[in-house]
Amino acid sequence: MIVKFILISFLVTSYVKDIKPNYQRELNLTEQFVQDQFDSDLVEIELSDSSSFAMLQNIKENGQPILLLHGRGLYPNEPLVMNPIREGLELEYSVFSIQLPVLEKGSTYYDYQKIFSYSNERISLALEKISSEHGKIVIIAHSCGAHMLSSFLNTQGGKYLKSVILLGAGAVDKDQAATFFDYSLLDVKLLNIYGEFDHNSVLEHKDYLASLRSEKITNQIVISADHYYRDQSEPLLLILKKWLISL
Repeated sequence: MIVKFILISFLVTSYVKDIKPNYQRELNLTEQFVQDQFDSDLVEIELSDSSSFAMLQNIKENGQPILLLHGRGLYPNEPLVMNPIREGLELEYSVFSIQLPVLEKGSTYYDYQKIFSYSNERISLALEKISSEHGKIVIIAHSCGAHMLSSFLNTQGGKYLKSVILLGAGAVDKDQAATFFDYSLLDVKLLNIYGEFDHNSVLEHKDYLASLRSEKITNQIVISADHYYRDQSEPLLLILKKWLISL
């Protein structure tokens, strides 16, 4: 089943033309989250086409750097997953959260696959900047952010990373197939977190990671949680903090 998922996804995405992100929607999202944030610094990082993308940062002196990657069509301090994590970790860690490229509302996983080259560049530039100033990085990636991270790692590897934490990874739309990255190839520890009531594709991704039989990979369930960890941010934070302390 897993091999079939990977093969179907490859066939579907190998013959589609690259499209561009929706920059106007991204601008609207940026204006929204800038208004919502009060305690973070906003940094603009320049892209190769001379445009830029936003990064929120809360720097703790000597704090382990953590980079957050949000879910599909969202923004760095979206209220369900990213903001509770930012607020829960920023007193002890240096926390960074970037704006990933977005498409029109209603766009699917297959649509987003066509802009992974754009997210690859953003993740690369953010990692380069953060690591040059703060050292190796822990990445926490949720949902489509985890797909974008997998695309980046598949092309550029994990030289900037200390550890990877996935949240709700493998999520796709109905009748679509996910491409799974072999995280056993990385020389870092991976924590894969999923909700008890998460999407079926997320549970399939969890099973795929378990099938790799790597001592570097740990699966962890959050009881009673859905894909967005509604009302379960405290149990999620406890798991994150325990993992971070263990590194």
